[in-house]
Amino acid sequence: MGRAVAFRLPDISRSSHSVHGIMRLMDEVTRNTVAECLEQLADQMVWSSGLWQRCHNLVQANWDNELLKYDYDDLIHYSGVFHSRNIFGFRTKPDRYELQRYRQEFRDIATALRTSMPLSEAKKKYEL
Repeated sequence: MGRAVAFRLPDISRSSHSVHGIMRLMDEVTRNTVAECLEQLADQMVWSSGLWQRCHNLVQANWDNELLKYDYDDLIHYSGVFHSRNIFGFRTKPDRYELQRYRQEFRDIATALRTSMPLSEAKKKYEL
């Protein structure tokens, strides 16, 4: 019989990322760096794996920001739009309307980041 392997989840209860359920604010340089990266990604007309990876890394490095945590899934799905295949295994052309929606969300998140807007307010203002 196989041996059971136990995994231990990280203890975030004493993390510097959250104090009493309130997210730590990002410094201005970091916010602007992430926002600029998301804007550059939104402006790309073709897939750029290097730029996408840079944005992905910045989002992961700043996981404690609620806007970036919210945007993470869309960042992952955005990459999938460029790598989709049909039932025959052939790559499919990205849907331009789907790309427009992702790109607008990246721009909206970037704007919200630059102003330190809370996620709840960004959702209302940008209909996220």
